[in-house]
Amino acid sequence: MSDPRLDRLTARLTDTSKMFGPRRRRRAAEELSTLGTAAAAAVLAEALVRSSDPVVGEIARGALEGVQEQDAIDAVADVMLSTGDEVLARLLARAARAPSDPGRHAVALFLAGEFDRYADLDFDGSLLRGVHAGAEAALRRRLAEKARAGGRLEWVRAVADGAVRQAGRVSDIEWDAVVQTLSGAQRWDELWRLAFDAPAARAAAVIRTVGDARWRLPDTDPAGYQELVRLARRACAAELPGTTPFGERQAQVISSLSDIQSLTVTRDGEQVISGSSRGDALLWHVPTGSPVGPLAFSGSKRVLTMATTPDEKLLITGDLGGGIKVWDLRSRSVIGEYSHTMAKRNVVLGRNLLAVALSPDADLLASSGYGPNVQLWRVSSGRLTRTTTLKADELWVPCLAVTPDGSMLVSGGQKGNLRLWRLPGGEPIRALEGHTDHVGSLAITPDGSLLATGGYDRTVRLWHLPSGEPAGVLRGHTQLIRALAMTPDGKLLASAGQDSVVRLWHLPSGESAGQLRGHRGTVEALAVSPDGSLLASGSSDGRMLWWTRKLSQLDALVRTPLGEVDPVRVRRFRGSYDRFTSAERAWFDLIAALVRWRHRHDVELLDASYDDQAAAHDVELSDDVSEGTARDPHRTPNRPRRKRKGRR
Repeated sequence: MSDPRLDRLTARLTDTSKMFGPRRRRRAAEELSTLGTAAAAAVLAEALVRSSDPVVGEIARGALEGVQEQDAIDAVADVMLSTGDEVLARLLARAARAPSDPGRHAVALFLAGEFDRYADLDFDGSLLRGVHAGAEAALRRRLAEKARAGGRLEWVRAVADGAVRQAGRVSDIEWDAVVQTLSGAQRWDELWRLAFDAPAARAAAVIRTVGDARWRLPDTDPAGYQELVRLARRACAAELPGTTPFGERQAQVISSLSDIQSLTVTRDGEQVISGSSRGDALLWHVPTGSPVGPLAFSGSKRVLTMATTPDEKLLITGDLGGGIKVWDLRSRSVIGEYSHTMAKRNVVLGRNLLAVALSPDADLLASSGYGPNVQLWRVSSGRLTRTTTLKADELWVPCLAVTPDGSMLVSGGQKGNLRLWRLPGGEPIRALEGHTDHVGSLAITPDGSLLATGGYDRTVRLWHLPSGEPAGVLRGHTQLIRALAMTPDGKLLASAGQDSVVRLWHLPSGESAGQLRGHRGTVEALAVSPDGSLLASGSSDGRMLWWTRKLSQLDALVRTPLGEVDPVRVRRFRGSYDRFTSAERAWFDLIAALVRWRHRHDVELLDASYDDQAAAHDVELSDDVSEGTARDPHRTPNRPRRKRKGRR
């Protein structure tokens, strides 16, 4: 049950008014410090981490240093675990009582740099490993940074037994920390084994590092080992197989009957759906751009937002009249109509629905518009049922987004109002401060680690999730920003708005990746196809522009963990080898050799997949494994080498 007093004090902690804000924030912090409850301790811990007011931070620190109740200490530990904050970790390490959960205690000691105490508590690394397996990105990043700075092998081994053994699933920061820590300790054998669990893009650098250290792999063919090191160096010197950039020369102009207000691409990538101020939704065929036909017209005033379910059976739209419609895409008909709760004090503004967002499993829908509320709905068999109403803003909430794991909702509002909410219940998590004007658009990377927000202040801002820590400010737009979209790999962000220019940005660096010009009006909507080859933009000038790029055949293969690469998949590239670029050949040769080392029992299959040109690099193997078994490449052979089949 909500505590009105606690809610009031929490709200005052984020008061940004220039005249009375500082006084209200500090009085709220002082009052919270006298409550002595676990909930108050959690709010103070959040304030210590998030507040930009140094006085509030000092009040919160002083209050938390005196906490002795077990439930309050556990509440602070929960905040420490979600944020990875080292200040909270040091407070917990010095507290009179330890967190009741040994895993949280172990993490606090590790982040605080109390490594001797940590080792006494977690002698086998199981506590750290257990927490890391379910940790959010912010905590994992802090653990990696702490381990790298301290050269902590216990962290490496705790992680390597779990996430790094699925090396394609860990962040670049964690991977770099593992490699640097093992390199600093000269654990070349562990690095070598790790390379064969990683994608080729990461394995190449590891093998090159091991080779540069002049380490020798014991009990194996030296010539084969040296050839693998040579291939790794050659691949590292070449560019990763990538894609051609989105460019103006590849733009396909598609004229619509009305301005474009919203866009989405179906999950199969075969159709683009556009919404307009006419109130209809049109289907367009990919890649021709020819109209497939309209969805049945149902009196909508302006289709401002839309989302499709993962099974592509339903389309949910929001319109100017505040209506939510559920469409059956197969019959192209409306199967349900609902209304979002609007502000009653403003008849004009109160009839404008601006945003809907679906959870990944399509079980939950969030809607918002003019007015303070975000409405949560349960979705079942095409029917919507109201569940929870969230107060997110005083005036309007023009944009919403749900994280890929469905655990969090992001809402944007007036004057930089940006909030995070926990799903499915809708509990407030925190507010993010940075934008100086309305937040009008949101996008989240597919791995859920980075949030991009577009503002009327002409900036795109990046935030780490779930911590909400700022990750960068992207500048370049000359007018307000209305739309954002991410590529499926999370490496490229598109932004557009009133200046009619679609700008591209590399992620997570935020560096510019180019500009796309061709619109004459405000760009209202952006959408990217599921394979990342098509970027669609729609504007008030009544045109869609489809920007395309060519995807490298090897792009996914280079980024797939080696343990998941099927030798049959490698075989399929035989006919394309002569058409590869020199960079693609370098990476393909390395992948083929690495797969050989992992899949000894598949050597005949791989032999048959290479022509003479591709086979010149083949590595002779000096041992074998039983059928259906993959062995570590450093293992001592225990069986005589089998006669090899196939053409050499």
